[in-house]
Amino acid sequence: MVDANQRFFSPQHIWLTPIYERNEVRLGISEFFQDQLGEITHVHLPKLGQNYRIGDSLFVIESMKSATEFYSLMTGAVSVVNLSLIDTPQLINQDPFETGWLCQMKVNNLAHLTETLMTLTAYEAMLDG
Repeated sequence: MVDANQRFFSPQHIWLTPIYERNEVRLGISEFFQDQLGEITHVHLPKLGQNYRIGDSLFVIESMKSATEFYSLMTGAVSVVNLSLIDTPQLINQDPFETGWLCQMKVNNLAHLTETLMTLTAYEAMLDG
């Protein structure tokens, strides 16, 4: 289990956890946003091995309420995808940080996390308005 204070968050409700020894990040959507989406019915995962640049479409989450497209916050290649989500997308609703993560990326610049994303405290302050 990862300490929540080691996660970084975007205003679009994506969380990223650095894996420093491999120059990778694991990512998913926040507890708050999965709650806003409601029951998740399908996930379009990124392609394993594909390179993404900041701003590229990375994954889509479909719920009973809507389909939401998420964009890459980092430049790098997808190194791992959570294949469990293909058959059980509700894992995101059940546990968005542990079993409901979406993918890992080998990134070019881990420093980008601290330069552009929010800490948990800042993210919670954003949610509080």
